[in-house]
Amino acid sequence: MANFPYRTVALCMAAALQSNAYADEDNTTKAQEDVEVIEVQGVRQTDLKARELERLKKGLSSIIASDDLGNFVDQNVAESLRRLPGVTLQRSEGEGKFVSVRGLGPGFVSVNINGSEASGSGDERKIGLDALPADMLGTIEVLKTLTADQDLNSIGGTVNVKTISAFDRGKTSAKIKVQDSYSDLRGEHSPKISFDATQFLFDKTVGIGFAVSHEERKTQVDEDRHHSSGEMKFLTQDADVDPNLTAEEKKAELASRPEILTPRQLEVRRELAGRKRSAASLNLEFKPSVENLFYFRGNYTRFTDDDVALREFFDFQDAGSVGSGEIAAVNPNNFEFALTDIDVFHQYFIQESETVRTSFSVGGENLIADTFNIAYEYAESKSEDESLGDRRVQFRERDLVVYGRGSRDEIVGYPITPDKAAELGGYAYTDGMYGTSASGDATDLNNFEFDNLFLEGGTRTDDIKTGKLDVTAWLDLDFLSYIKVGAMVTERVHARDKNRWSFDPSAEDCNGNQACITAVNSTHADYASSIPENSNFLFPFVSQQTVEDIVNATRQTAAVATNGEVSIDSTKDDYTITEDTKAVYVMAEIPINIDMTLTTGVRYVETDFSSTGFLSLENDDFEFNGAGGGNLDIAVPLPDSSINYSEFYPSAHLRWEPTDELLVRAAVWTSFTRPSFKQARGFAKFDSDIELCPPQSADCDDAQGSATLSQLQDYILGSNNLLDVGNPNLVAMTSINYDLSLSYYFDENLFLEAALFYKDIDNFIVDVSGVSRSLDELPLSLPVSQVTSFVIPHDLTLNQVNITLNGEKAKVFGGEFSFNKYFENGLFVQSNFTVLESEAQLDPTIRLDPVPLPDQADLTANLSFGWENDDISARIIANYRSEILEEVGSCPEGVNVNDYTECKLWADRYQDELSTVDFKFKYQINGALSVYFDAINLTENQDLRYFEGNEKSGGNIMYQKENYGRTFQLGVTYKLY
Repeated sequence: MANFPYRTVALCMAAALQSNAYADEDNTTKAQEDVEVIEVQGVRQTDLKARELERLKKGLSSIIASDDLGNFVDQNVAESLRRLPGVTLQRSEGEGKFVSVRGLGPGFVSVNINGSEASGSGDERKIGLDALPADMLGTIEVLKTLTADQDLNSIGGTVNVKTISAFDRGKTSAKIKVQDSYSDLRGEHSPKISFDATQFLFDKTVGIGFAVSHEERKTQVDEDRHHSSGEMKFLTQDADVDPNLTAEEKKAELASRPEILTPRQLEVRRELAGRKRSAASLNLEFKPSVENLFYFRGNYTRFTDDDVALREFFDFQDAGSVGSGEIAAVNPNNFEFALTDIDVFHQYFIQESETVRTSFSVGGENLIADTFNIAYEYAESKSEDESLGDRRVQFRERDLVVYGRGSRDEIVGYPITPDKAAELGGYAYTDGMYGTSASGDATDLNNFEFDNLFLEGGTRTDDIKTGKLDVTAWLDLDFLSYIKVGAMVTERVHARDKNRWSFDPSAEDCNGNQACITAVNSTHADYASSIPENSNFLFPFVSQQTVEDIVNATRQTAAVATNGEVSIDSTKDDYTITEDTKAVYVMAEIPINIDMTLTTGVRYVETDFSSTGFLSLENDDFEFNGAGGGNLDIAVPLPDSSINYSEFYPSAHLRWEPTDELLVRAAVWTSFTRPSFKQARGFAKFDSDIELCPPQSADCDDAQGSATLSQLQDYILGSNNLLDVGNPNLVAMTSINYDLSLSYYFDENLFLEAALFYKDIDNFIVDVSGVSRSLDELPLSLPVSQVTSFVIPHDLTLNQVNITLNGEKAKVFGGEFSFNKYFENGLFVQSNFTVLESEAQLDPTIRLDPVPLPDQADLTANLSFGWENDDISARIIANYRSEILEEVGSCPEGVNVNDYTECKLWADRYQDELSTVDFKFKYQINGALSVYFDAINLTENQDLRYFEGNEKSGGNIMYQKENYGRTFQLGVTYKLY
C-alpha cells in the first residue's frame, strides 16, 4: 500500500472549507487553523480533491470540485453532475437541466444554493440547473444520506451548489473565459464570456469571491408529439355501414368489426430558441477571529428568451366516436386508419419572456467559551417568470380526409382523397358518401383560413423565505462528542397569473381599418411561405414578419371579441399556493472508538399547505345555432383547499475508518418528498372537446348544433369527457432509507467504492391517467351548481379522469459502484454505474398489480476514458440511462384485463432509454492561458417517450420525440494572476 497521507490532506481540506455554513459540516470555528492551501489542476488532481471532500462528510456523498483555476470539466452544472455515480441528466433545448439521483427522478431531488433551498419555475418543484454557469461555483455536492440537522425534503438526494469563496479557494485569483458554442441543428453560434475572482482584504479577515457571466445561446429542437394530455383512442371502421340498417342492427354490425387503438393527435414542432443568460454571484465573508465568521452570499440570474415555435398538427380526435360515420378505414393488420371531418392546424408562435432568479443568505457562526457553537442564517430565494407579449397566428383547414398510423418511433398523418380512404377501407367510394366532412382540399392554401389570434402575457413567482438556527455544545466526553439542536422556519408562496386571449377575429370589430379587415379575411395563400429546411412539415410557413404584421393589424379586435372581459384562458390556470413549514431537531455524535463514530438524531417537520384554483370548461368546438362556443366558456373559482401534515424523521449514521485506505459507512435514516405544485394545486379542467347528452337520451355528441342556448340548459355533461384534476389532499411520501457503503482509497491513483441502498416508501405519489371517478369522489369539491349553461350532476361518473394520487407502498433496492484508475503513462478511467429494482403498489381502485416506481431508472452508467499530462487533457465520456415509467394507466381491481376500455395498461407512458457520447479536449498553453474544445451528443441521441400500447395498437405508440443534434464548444481561459 502506498503511504499517501489521506488524513493529513483531510485536515487541510477541513480548514479550507471552514467558511461553509452548510449544516452537514462540523468543521466549525472550533477546529479552524491556518494551513497550507492545496492547489490542484487537471482531471486526476481535481478528482483527488473531490474524493477528500467526500471523505469528510458525515454521510455518503459525491462531489465535483474545481481545479486551482476554478475550472470545472463541464460548462454547465447539470452537465457536470451527470458524471457522478448514480446521477443522470434530463435535457431541455439540448442543454442539461434536471438531474436524477440513484435512478430517482428530479421530483425526488432537492436543490440548495449555499445550503438553502432554491426557488424554481413552472409547476414543478424540480430546479433547472442550467441557470447556474459552472464558472460561478466552487464545489457541487450530491448528498445521498442525510442527517437530522439537514432539510430532509429529499428521498433521492440533495444537490448543494456552493458559490466561489475566497476562504475556500485560499488565495487571491482571477480568470476570464471566452467561449463559442455551435449547434449543428440550428446552424448558429452562441458566444459566452465569464469572469471570476477571489480577493483577501484587511490581513485576510475579509474574503471576497465573485463571478459574472453572460451567454447568448441559440438552439433548435425538432419535435413530434401525441396529444399533450389525452390518451389514445379506439377506432372501428363505420363509414361504410349500410345506412338502411336499424339502430340495433348497426350496433351489432359495428360490434363485429375489428377495433384498433390509435393516436389522438399528431403535432409536429420546431422550436427556435434564442436565450440570453446573465448571471452574477457575490460571496462576502468576514472572519475577525478564529472563533467568529459572518457572511453575505448572493446570486442573480436573468434569462431573456426570444423563441419561435412552428406547429403543424392533425387533430385525429375531431372524427366522431364510433357510429358517427366519420371513421373511413381501419386496418387491424398494419394499424393504418383514415378519418373524415379532420382539421389541420398551422400555427406560428412567437414567445418572449424574462426569468429573474435571485437568492441571498446572511448569517454567521460564533464559538462561545470554546464550547458552544451558534450558527444562524436568514435566506431568501425568488424566481419571477414573466411573459412579455406572446402571440400566435393560426391558419386552419377543415373537413379533411386524412391518413394516420402510429408506432413506437413516429406518428404519421397526411391528407388523402376520399377515393384513397375508401380503398384503404376495402369498399367503393361514391360521391357525397362522407358528406361535408370530406369537403376540404389541403392542396389549395386558399382553404387554410386565418381563424385564430392568440395573445398572452403573465407572471409566475416562487418566493421562499427561510430562517435557521443551530446550536452545538461541544462536550468532549468519552461517550458523547457533541449535542446539536436547531430549528428552521420556511414560508413559501408560489403563484401564477396568466392573461390570455384566444379568439377568431371578426372584420366587424376592425372599426373600418382596412389592414385589419384584409388580415381577418386572409388565407394562407395570401402570403409568401415556404417549408423549413430539413423538417417534417407538410405545409409551408409564412415569415415571422408576416406574423407580426397580422398580429399588429388585428390586435384591436381583442377587446370586442371578448366583450372586454378576461377570458377563460386568462383564469383557468391561475392559482396561489402557500406552504409554510416548521422543523426542529436534536442530534448527537457518539464516539464508539478512535476510528468509529455514531451520529444519531431526530427531526420533526410540520407542513401547512393551501391552494386556490378554478373549475374550467372551454367549449372549443361548439357551435349552437351560430351562437359560438365562447358564450359557454366556464371558469368558476374553487373553494380554497388546505391540508396539514407532520412527521418525525429519526436517523442513525455510523462512520468507521479502520485504516487510512478504507472507509465504511452505514445509515438508517428517514426523509420525505412533497408533491409538485402541478399535482397538489386545486384545479379541475375539462378537455375542450366537450360531449353533451340531450335530456332523456344516450345520443351524446360533441357538436350539438341543433340545440339553442335555451334548450342546452337541459343537456347533461356526458361521461366520456376528459377531466384533468388536481389533488390538494396529497401528503408527502415518506421513506425509511437503509445505506451501506465501502470506500477504498488504495492510493492516489486508484479509488473504489461500493454502496447498497434500500428505500421503503409510504404514500408514494403517482400520476394516473384515464381513471373512472364520480365527481363527488374527487379530492376537491366542484361548484357544479354554479354552472347553469347545462347540467353537471354532482354524482356524474367520468370515464377519463387524469389525477395524481398517493399510492400505498413502494420499495427501491439498488447498488452503486465506482472505479477510478489513473496510470503512470497518463491514461485514466473514471466509471460508475447504479442498478436498482423497484416495486410500487397503488390503491386497488387504480391498479391491482404492482408497477415500477414512476420516475426511476433501473440502470444508469457513466464511463470516461482519457489521457492527460501537464499540458493536455482529452476524454471520451459515455452516459447511459434505462427507460423510465412516467405515468400509469388505470386497471382497477375486478376489471377484466382484456377489457381495454376499463383496463388501460396500454396507457402506461415511458421515457425511452438514453445514451450519449461526448468528447472533451484541453490544452494548457502556458501557466496562464489554456484552450478547450467540447463535442456534445456525438451520437445525436433523441429523447423518446411512448405509450405501452398493446396488440390493438401494434405495440408501443410514440408520445413525444425530441431531436437536439450535436453541439460543439471552443473556449479560451486566461488566468490574470
